[in-house]
Amino acid sequence: MSKEYSNHFVKFLNNSPTQYHVVRELKAMLLDSGFIELKEKEMWSDKLEKGKSYFLTRGDASIVAFSVGGEFDPKNGFSIVCAHTDSPGLRIKPVSKKESQGSVQIAVSTYGGGMWFTWFDRDLTLAGKVLVRKDSKVTQHLIHIKKPLLNIPNLAVHLHHSVNRRGFKPNFETNFVPVLATEISTALLDLPKNENNEKEKQKEQEIELEKEKEKEKEKEKEKIKHHPLLLKIISEELSIEPEQIIDFDISVVPSQSAQIGGYFSEFLYSDRLDNLVSTYTSITSLIDSNDKSLATEKTVRVAVCFDNEEIGSNTLRGASSTLLRSILKNITYQFVKKEQKKIRSEIFGISLRNSYLLSADSCHAVHPNYTSYHEKRHVCKINEGIIIETNYEGDTTTELISRYILKSIAKNNQISIQDAIIINETGGGSTLGPMLSTQLGITSSDIGIPSWGMHSVRETAGTTDIFNLKKLFIGFFKNYYDIFQTIQDID
Repeated sequence: MSKEYSNHFVKFLNNSPTQYHVVRELKAMLLDSGFIELKEKEMWSDKLEKGKSYFLTRGDASIVAFSVGGEFDPKNGFSIVCAHTDSPGLRIKPVSKKESQGSVQIAVSTYGGGMWFTWFDRDLTLAGKVLVRKDSKVTQHLIHIKKPLLNIPNLAVHLHHSVNRRGFKPNFETNFVPVLATEISTALLDLPKNENNEKEKQKEQEIELEKEKEKEKEKEKEKIKHHPLLLKIISEELSIEPEQIIDFDISVVPSQSAQIGGYFSEFLYSDRLDNLVSTYTSITSLIDSNDKSLATEKTVRVAVCFDNEEIGSNTLRGASSTLLRSILKNITYQFVKKEQKKIRSEIFGISLRNSYLLSADSCHAVHPNYTSYHEKRHVCKINEGIIIETNYEGDTTTELISRYILKSIAKNNQISIQDAIIINETGGGSTLGPMLSTQLGITSSDIGIPSWGMHSVRETAGTTDIFNLKKLFIGFFKNYYDIFQTIQDID
């Protein structure tokens, strides 16, 4: 089962180069499993029924799926797993056209806190969302070009003798520009004339002098924001004309496929394991938990995957938005009895206090080459158990009660647990748990699987851990309420 599940996950990874593709893949999985799609711009709470499953998306990059228990009462609360769809990467700048020393390049901005030096000398390609004008309408399309198109070449060691002694310290504005093609090859194509720098300058001067022709000015300016070759590649992928492209949100992504490796096929090598491991397992576990147990479930099972965690979550699609709270509120209000309508706000508060949130994100495995970076009494190893993260500075939310609940669920499902805490002189990263727990007043815990090379362009995780994370989530959805009921208040 572990091998089969890992193979399915690899396929998902290879089809999901951006958060837009991630949500498209998850949406297809949910529809195939009988989930009903809801729309934020439409009334939907009156459509809800106990024993059925639903989902909705925001901005094509965040997704919330939930299954309403057959015996759900609004005061019983929610069992929630949250993850995020985004990963550190490179975004094409709004004005990306760049040429240098005979090379056609694409200017990019960094997104999130990636280990950018790992992106040099990698096979890269393009993926993202494109706005297209079709007659009088604007249509949206996703692209993913599987062919290696770009590369960020390193400087040869002969020209940089000190690199192995003093370290690699590139300028990520000037030394971090992907190369798309040579100018000499590009010149052989029948591209718009504005590829010539002198003619471009002349065009810009003409545009400035003809301010009264506003539409023409905007049209001409648009032509020089991106190299004609880039627009040609995008338009050919979508079978449209370059003039139909209105705008795009395209990332430069690795073209190398995810792979299962190691002698025992126990490792998974890929970019974006942070946090697509948690995203995929949260949704698939919600789907697989929809068996006979849903008929007697007393809570609402929820899997939510936000965008923009890597840049702080303070966006329309991020965890700081109204997305999750508004959905939980609508669900609660829909099932409040008519005679309780006046106190439904109070009931919603009770519901949240009876809820539990698992914030799932990547964690650090002990590194065999850098053992001093890990707390020696809290060493976590790949394929030896799910990690519960504790941080007394507030970067994670795990505390006494939430840890007990989680360990009880793991024990009931024969899943090994590892405790993690950072050494006192090392600052740790935070994730969605503290933010959502604070906003909603929900008990929560931060967990994940151990991995090497987090935020590298090529991360490593264990196939057994990935399968066990799914098992833990299924156990959580099915067992949380019963375990929570056994906890008594202080005498």
